[in-house]
Amino acid sequence: MSWQGAWEEERGFTLVEVLVVIIIMGLVFSIASSTWFRVVESRRVDSATNQLASDLRLAHTKATNRLVQQTVTLPGGSSEYTVTGAGNRDLDDDPDEDLVEVTAPFTVVFEANGEAQITVGDNPIEVRSTDDVNKKHTIDLNRVTSRIQIDPPTL
Repeated sequence: MSWQGAWEEERGFTLVEVLVVIIIMGLVFSIASSTWFRVVESRRVDSATNQLASDLRLAHTKATNRLVQQTVTLPGGSSEYTVTGAGNRDLDDDPDEDLVEVTAPFTVVFEANGEAQITVGDNPIEVRSTDDVNKKHTIDLNRVTSRIQIDPPTL
């Protein structure tokens, strides 16, 4: 068989087949992208909650190790908060827009003896997405032991 005869037997795809494949790929991509954006938003709330819990634990540790009070102040409806000695902190990376926020004002003072005095707000602290209020986590603070626990989200 010659090379020329082999090429004559080859066939390509028709325009209709190519268009059907492109439409199917577009549908799969649109479904996957919407799922992906929901996952990214959920991870943003997870990350902000873990950062805030970490800063609360660090303030507690500094108070007991240095024997000085440490204060964490969270204004409600904002992603910014202050920690004694660490200055202003932010729950998200976007300086222009709050993507994640603490829902209610909250101030806690960690005493040198390890106790936590909540001076403003109620326990637990709620961190949520500004886009979807159903994406939220709560941080529970035990006043006596100063144990900081992230509660699992309710579905």
